[in-house]
Amino acid sequence: MEYIIGLIDEEDAQLSTIRRTIKTHLDGKEYRIAFKEYPLSGGADTLATNVTKEVIDDIFSDAINSLIIDYKIMIKTALVEGTDIYKKILERVPRFPVTILTDVPDNCYKKDFVDADKVYWKHDFFKIEGDYSKEKTRNMFFNMDRYIKQRAEMSLRLRELLDRLGTDGFSPDLYQEIISIEKNLDELYPLGQTQIDKAIKMNELKEAVALLLEAERIVRNLP
Repeated sequence: MEYIIGLIDEEDAQLSTIRRTIKTHLDGKEYRIAFKEYPLSGGADTLATNVTKEVIDDIFSDAINSLIIDYKIMIKTALVEGTDIYKKILERVPRFPVTILTDVPDNCYKKDFVDADKVYWKHDFFKIEGDYSKEKTRNMFFNMDRYIKQRAEMSLRLRELLDRLGTDGFSPDLYQEIISIEKNLDELYPLGQTQIDKAIKMNELKEAVALLLEAERIVRNLP
């Protein structure tokens, strides 16, 4: 199996160090790994939005399995915080594996939306012989494995339920399970549904269930 890790960093030297660190810890393991580096286009005011859109598109198409973001991204004379990109991605895909590399972890911990376990101290991560570097790399692959497994299992389950809906027709339990699976999948990768779409679908479900229950009540009361 091949793992693809997205990288967001403006320094070529540091990108090389990230790749080397991870690949070093794969010696003797049956992993194939590739990296995708994201171009950092636009000014400081638009960079986070631009790169987030590209990342979200890649998550949807299964083009990356996790993402590493540098905390400090210098664009010309401006600083973009990697936590801004992290926030935008996790707002859309909450359960996608994202890691922040930083030399100032306390600055990340101050953000209430940042999961402390997703913040890696760059200085120690780049110490290839150290236990910290080995452990954090191992965690990355554990998180990727879990994400890939959950996405595959839920996608398969959704296809099975939709097939049942097509063959067996509507039932409240079946429709509710489809909605639940879609909600969980949307946290793993974007399904392309807007919040309005979801609200409409949920309203349709409630109306359909109400009609079915009313029909059952009428049937039970018939002589």
